[in-house]
Amino acid sequence: MGAKSWPPWEVKRSEQTLDILFELIKQPESDREETTSWLTRLLVVRLCGHLEQTVLHCTRQYVVEKSGGMVQSFSLSWLERSRNPSSGALESHIRRFDEKLANDFAQFLDYDGRRLADELNYLVTARNRIAHGENEGLRRDRAIRLESATKEICDWWILTFNPFIR
Repeated sequence: MGAKSWPPWEVKRSEQTLDILFELIKQPESDREETTSWLTRLLVVRLCGHLEQTVLHCTRQYVVEKSGGMVQSFSLSWLERSRNPSSGALESHIRRFDEKLANDFAQFLDYDGRRLADELNYLVTARNRIAHGENEGLRRDRAIRLESATKEICDWWILTFNPFIR
């Protein structure tokens, strides 16, 4: 049996496409402010989607590697039920695995004056406003900070749910 790859392929692919979009916004080639504005909105939507995909695929792979049979089938059926990845929703999701792990995640988000918790909740709110055509008041520099915070959260998730070291 060959070596297992981590993180899951879907997470790697999602991050690769996200990085391409991020570079377009970080170093815009267009002088058109409107183009950068729309790319910034797309980045926020993709960041939130990347976080959702990371959570889903990392927890699914963890369950697949750590269980089998009916327990695995039951667990996987529950993992498909996801909500917007707000800090509270992610903590609830982790709590279904382990209370201490959920507390660790909450501490991780709360570190540094709740920076990551605040950025995460802003990300979800901005994504929802964009999706519903509302004025989100999003600026390029804020989207760049959201990219950094989202990757930090995804990295925590990838490390924590790596079934090959846990």
